[in-house]
Amino acid sequence: MRLKISFLKVHGSNGMVPLHHQKIISAFMDEVIEELPIKSTQYTFSSLKGTSKVLNGQIRFLSSKVSLVISAPEEEFVMALVKKIFDRRLVSFAKLTLVPKSYQVISEPEFQTVMKYVCISPLIPDEPFDNMQTPPPPLEPSSQEFSDFLFNSILDRMEKAGYTESQLNEYAEFEITPDPGYIQRVIDSQKKFARIYKNNSNHTIYGYLLPFSLHAHPEVQKFIWQSGMGLYTYQGFGMLDVVPEAPPASEPLVP
Repeated sequence: MRLKISFLKVHGSNGMVPLHHQKIISAFMDEVIEELPIKSTQYTFSSLKGTSKVLNGQIRFLSSKVSLVISAPEEEFVMALVKKIFDRRLVSFAKLTLVPKSYQVISEPEFQTVMKYVCISPLIPDEPFDNMQTPPPPLEPSSQEFSDFLFNSILDRMEKAGYTESQLNEYAEFEITPDPGYIQRVIDSQKKFARIYKNNSNHTIYGYLLPFSLHAHPEVQKFIWQSGMGLYTYQGFGMLDVVPEAPPASEPLVP
């Protein structure tokens, strides 16, 4: 189940959060989940969304409304989590103070063998690297290694979630194809495909925010839509959103 919570920014709130603020949201989520009678090992959440601008490595939210998407396979867990959030009169993330206002359940898409996604929180394919060493080069999103790392992490999480060996054997088809236009724009601008983030243990990781197509079993597509993709999904990394297919162009009328 996936839903979007809408918050109203408290008048006079500074409205500033770090550019990379998944750790702050994760600490809040851990605090709320601790109060719940039901737990989930497969939940994930987005970054904070709203009209904003970046100032000196910080995000200042300019709009009065800020949203957060949360998701997990268990509907009971999601609804209990939302109820606990709404039981709080105020919610604070760094210098951004919010009031829970409303929520909207997001309908599941029709899961198919090939689907297009965008990342609404950073995607982490590989393990942390040593902070004391020169950072290794990030993975090339078009490489087989990039796809393999994500595939292996998904199978590992699906196994822990209770999928049987025979089921997992049916999910062998898996291929990520980054959007070629995005790849070319990054190359042309001489920018990097990955940015450096910190997980909850303060380990350094590479994160990617890219549009891509995924060829995989529909059950795998459903799993990553509900639970995220890659490593540290329970810390708010790897949440994806489906890119809707453009409607076919209408045929010209024949006079």
